[in-house]
Amino acid sequence: MTTADEIAGSLGLEAQPSFARRRLSALGRFIVTQPLGTIGAIIIIVMILGSVFAGQLNTVDPKTSIREAGPLDAPNGDNFFGTDRSRRDVWSRVLYGGRPTLLIGFGAVAITMGAAIVLALAAGFLGGIVDVIISRLIEIIIAVPAILWLLMFTTAIDRSVQTLMFSVAFTFTPIAIRLFRGNVIQERSIAYVEAARVIGASGGRIMFRHILPNLAPLVIVAASITIPAAMLAEAGLTFLGLGLEPGTPSWAQDLGPSNRPYFRLAWWLVVFPGAALALAVLAFNFFGDSVRDVLDPRLRGSGLI
Repeated sequence: MTTADEIAGSLGLEAQPSFARRRLSALGRFIVTQPLGTIGAIIIIVMILGSVFAGQLNTVDPKTSIREAGPLDAPNGDNFFGTDRSRRDVWSRVLYGGRPTLLIGFGAVAITMGAAIVLALAAGFLGGIVDVIISRLIEIIIAVPAILWLLMFTTAIDRSVQTLMFSVAFTFTPIAIRLFRGNVIQERSIAYVEAARVIGASGGRIMFRHILPNLAPLVIVAASITIPAAMLAEAGLTFLGLGLEPGTPSWAQDLGPSNRPYFRLAWWLVVFPGAALALAVLAFNFFGDSVRDVLDPRLRGSGLI
């Protein structure tokens, strides 16, 4: 039986590669051309898996004292990263501590990107009074330092993961709106938008069916860069004693005021949570820079995308 590849070859044509093959080929090019981005992606995946499956990785309850261990025990065969002043296992706290930190980073960015896309499309495409109102609100929010907004939210509501997530998103959204709005205005003036208007497409269809897909590369890059910023914002609040509740397993919490007096006595209290936070931020920055390089329109036609 003659196959499709043989028919295409007899006609002097090459059969179109499947969707999966194209994706695998793009992944292979990314690995070869973006080694730092690949390393960052691997670190991110390992950290996510370690946080999700922390219960299966020789851990104990991160909030419970270990009866057999002493306070500030050095790293050993039973407690890989030692114990803290309350005889809690630092290894368990580092693994479980990735959950709130990563959740705040991903959650805040998801809220930021969703709100920024909708408001930027409305401001940039509709213009007029809608653009004026949104722009003035952005200026009011940006006029107040971000740390003050974070302090107001955490002191007025509570210090839960959800509150930190929404408060961090609130401070990042205006910046993302400004970034996306300029690109929406630029896209609005291109001929394909006028053509869509001529054939009778509604404003909503033009925004979400035509303009939004062209914003996707910018949104992906902005999200990958904003995640580590959100994680550092949570760490900054915790450093001031206004992050998550004391005792909550979190990388930033273990670097906070409760453990700070013991850093000189027990180096492992600062090294392991600090290394996890720093490595996560570095990995996201590596990955974000590589994604930006790949999705940069100036690189189209270079074979990378």
